[in-house]
Amino acid sequence: MKIAISGKGGSGKTTLSATLARLLSRQGSSVLAIDGDPNPNLGVALGISALGLSGLQPLPRSIIEQRPDADGVNQTFLTQPMKTISSQYGVAAPDDITLLLTTRVDHAGKG
Repeated sequence: MKIAISGKGGSGKTTLSATLARLLSRQGSSVLAIDGDPNPNLGVALGISALGLSGLQPLPRSIIEQRPDADGVNQTFLTQPMKTISSQYGVAAPDDITLLLTTRVDHAGKG
């Protein structure tokens, strides 16, 4: 099962995502939570300590590549198995959840 949550800023997406992830994990589902927010706070909502979050790095672009499929149409593929990606870049959260970060704003750019 894959669930994506989107919506207007300040609508509770992070809280809802963390609650849903923890409930599904407690019911026996394997949960990989992915924070795609430029201001990532899902780790905090999942209960990961500041020390645990310090090791969380955004996924590098090198984990995906474009190549043609059998019909010659360009598709996006992972360069490594998902299990390898989650073990290499993921951080363990309470309730046996693994958290990945897709992006992070480190500094302001030119405007």
